[in-house]
Amino acid sequence: MILVAGTFIAKIISAGFKIPLQHLIGNTCMGIFNSAYQYYTVMFVIATAGVPVALSKLVSEAAALGRAREVKRIARLAALVFISFGALCAFALYSAAGWIANASKNPMAFASIRAIAPAVFFVAVIAVVRGCFQGLSNMTPTALSQIVEAAGKVMLGLFFASRAAAAGLDDPEKAACAILGVTAGEALAALVMLLYAGFGRKTTRTAALNDMCRPYRQLMRVLLLTVIPVTLTSSVTSVTTLVDTAMLVSRLQGIGYTLSEANALYGVYTGQAFTMFNFPQTLITALATAVLPALAGAYAQQNHTLAAQNMGSAMRIAMLIALPSCVGYVVLAHPIISLLFADDPVFAKNPMLDPALGGNLLCILALAIPAVALVGLSNAILQAIGQVKVPVLTMLLGGVCKIVLNYLLVGHQAIHIYGAPIGTIACYTLIAVLNLWWLRRYIQLPKLDKLFMRPFAACMGMGAAASIIHRLLAPQFGSVAVLAAIAVAGMVYLVLLLALSALEKEDILLLPGGKKLVKLLKIK
Repeated sequence: MILVAGTFIAKIISAGFKIPLQHLIGNTCMGIFNSAYQYYTVMFVIATAGVPVALSKLVSEAAALGRAREVKRIARLAALVFISFGALCAFALYSAAGWIANASKNPMAFASIRAIAPAVFFVAVIAVVRGCFQGLSNMTPTALSQIVEAAGKVMLGLFFASRAAAAGLDDPEKAACAILGVTAGEALAALVMLLYAGFGRKTTRTAALNDMCRPYRQLMRVLLLTVIPVTLTSSVTSVTTLVDTAMLVSRLQGIGYTLSEANALYGVYTGQAFTMFNFPQTLITALATAVLPALAGAYAQQNHTLAAQNMGSAMRIAMLIALPSCVGYVVLAHPIISLLFADDPVFAKNPMLDPALGGNLLCILALAIPAVALVGLSNAILQAIGQVKVPVLTMLLGGVCKIVLNYLLVGHQAIHIYGAPIGTIACYTLIAVLNLWWLRRYIQLPKLDKLFMRPFAACMGMGAAASIIHRLLAPQFGSVAVLAAIAVAGMVYLVLLLALSALEKEDILLLPGGKKLVKLLKIK
């Protein structure tokens, strides 16, 4: 519960970071910022993605057997190997910044890539300490570090960005200052984790019941066998955003846009549309984290009926969030973007750039939300049942699909930046279909009625209510009409869900605080 809450709070803070940042530095700078950030994301995934999972597994096994000495050995080995590897990855990203910026035809990103490169090292430190504490069933430091990390990035990033804007620096320098806040936030979180580790050793101890301790070579082998599959899956997951980062700016320049205009278009896509697109994914991820342990436990006990029930609940919960998010964004995309993000003078000066671009992109990108939710959930389920290679393969196929469509569509004058969300829809739809097709070989999939049909019917009523309320109130109340439309739509959606019996008691009981929710909603 602590971990889910911490993760959710941290993700909300991080997702909200880009809204005020866009107001401070503008779309061109956001394009530069996001370009550098995506390269950093890929590097820190390579360096750390599987570390907490692997460490948690090994430490929990050793602790359960009372091998206190082995727990310490695992921690020392992980610190030596993975922190060193994190430092190497940070150095590689810093050294290759010029080559990466030139290869993607975005030299403006050079300073930003260098500014964020050291963050990879700090993330590696955080990952090792988190994994050790999670293995000892202490989730508090992980939740705490996530919140500190997110809050640090927001406060320091906005502070550096505001100082850069006040000093009148050029776009590349402003973006580099903003992204330096990310590095500083990671450094702060790493410091908090190390301090907690120093004080926490006294309170989080393993009972020394067994003096047995496996040799370093054997422990290293087990660590790598766990780390590598998780890292591969996570790395491939980042491929769609990396494809966008590597291709969009160069393809846009190829059809006549200047470097500044291309970065502005990319900034709208990633800083506006993609920022809003990520909000529902945050909630889905947090809820899936709470549900999946029950599914993995049921499958491990060969209780396929219970496993299918838990998977059905997880998918229904995901769709209950993804479908209304999709419909809500389609209906209110433009007023939401207008409410949250500032107009860019670059767009006003150039007739080739559409001021309504952010809303248009969000409207298209919203169609991918259900597929993305199913991909994230099905990847986790496949890993939980031991099919770790399948997500790697399906994500690779999705990545190829994304590359081809991005190249063809973004390079077309009439489509340009709109090719990116179209490619994202196709990519994740393909992956979701392949994952579900594979899953049905092992676990019975839930019926489409309650998975899609009933929630979608509720969404149609919700969307109609949102549209009517906004049209009625917008002329008189302006921006307030958006908030009113969202509030009314949410209430209509909940009423329709209950009326259509789209919620089941078992679904809600799997959630943190599920018993209280059942009583509150009076679900039998």
